[in-house]
This record gives sequence, structure tokens and C-alpha cells, in this order.
Amino acid sequence: MSLPRAEQLRQRHLALRRRSRTLRVRAGMQAESLHPLFGWADRVQDAWRWLRGWPPQLTLPLAAVAGLWLARRPSRLVSLPLRALSLWRLWQRFGAARRGR
Repeated sequence: MSLPRAEQLRQRHLALRRRSRTLRVRAGMQAESLHPLFGWADRVQDAWRWLRGWPPQLTLPLAAVAGLWLARRPSRLVSLPLRALSLWRLWQRFGAARRGR
């Protein structure tokens, strides 16, 4: 004898709620690895707000100089961030070695 339709729906509903709870917990655990990325995004956003707080008389000439510097050699758009990344990694390794002593 099979269960009444209402009971089947209730059991299905409970099973789906359990699965949803499990998936939420798993997604939360997997999102922990993105926490440093969000921290960096917050820092960039804070820096942007700080920069926008400056008077335009100071920011426009700085932006123009930076734009001209990049326009002279567009490859800097790629090479400069890569150089900064390698320096940051070196700094991280150096700091880890100092803390390990």
C-alpha cells in the first residue's frame, strides 16, 4: 500500500530542505577560500574612496601623468603588475623566513 499523496509531498519537502541545508553548509565552507580575495577587493575599494576624496586639483594632474606614462609604453599595463606580484611574493617569502627563526 502506498502513502497518500499529501504524505509523499511532505516527505519530499523535508528531504529537499535537508539537502538545501547541506548544500548551504558546503557552499559556506567552500566560500572560505574566497575570503582573502574579498579582503583585497575591500582594500581596493577603500583606496578608491580615499583617492576620490582628494581635491580634483591634485588627482587630475596625477592621473594625466600616469596616463601619459602608460601611453608611452603600453606594455607596462602587463609588466608592472607582474613585477609587483613577484615583489609581493618575494616579500611574503622573506617575511615567512623571518618569522620562522
